[in-house]
Amino acid sequence: MAYYVPLGPRGLLLWIGTFVIGIWGGAVYRLAHRRRAWSLPAPHPVTLPVGD
Repeated sequence: MAYYVPLGPRGLLLWIGTFVIGIWGGAVYRLAHRRRAWSLPAPHPVTLPVGD
């Protein structure tokens, strides 16, 4: 059974904090996704002749 405990002003701070963390995490994810998109697909390895 879930219990509701009123947090008062701390509840508002908790809500604002989780909201900001969600926005920040989304921005970091988008930047990382954009960087990965530039590096993929991986280029084929270059073979060089060996010897003489």
